[in-house]
Amino acid sequence: MKLQKTVCPHCGAPLAIDPKALQVKCEYCGMTTIIEKAVPAAPAVDSEEQGYRFEKGRLRAQAEQASKPIVQQVRYEYVPAKRKKRQTFWWVMGWIFIFPIPATILILRSKKMHWILKTVLIVLVWGLYIAIAASGSSAG
Repeated sequence: MKLQKTVCPHCGAPLAIDPKALQVKCEYCGMTTIIEKAVPAAPAVDSEEQGYRFEKGRLRAQAEQASKPIVQQVRYEYVPAKRKKRQTFWWVMGWIFIFPIPATILILRSKKMHWILKTVLIVLVWGLYIAIAASGSSAG
């Protein structure tokens, strides 16, 4: 353990200071002194040298970037597929033959209508369907 020799700031008596200790007490006057650790000075910075290294690194990074292959970005556009035209005849026939079923379901699901009104509407829908079917069969 290496001891440093110094004097007490109060009475001037010699003090033996341990470098690892944070404070020391004078044997003569009893005053406790806090030991300040010497901080090593920061190394001098050569600004010109630092600037040169920075610029050199920047130029090297640009050269590396230029040597890499260029990747092109591909832009995709959504083009909706063209739908085939429906044949109107088959579309109309589907509605004629299926018409009363979805109409009945929609009427029955309605919660705001009274049950008597629901019944009347269902009878009208089915009556219309039967009338269309009857008029088509008698014409043919």
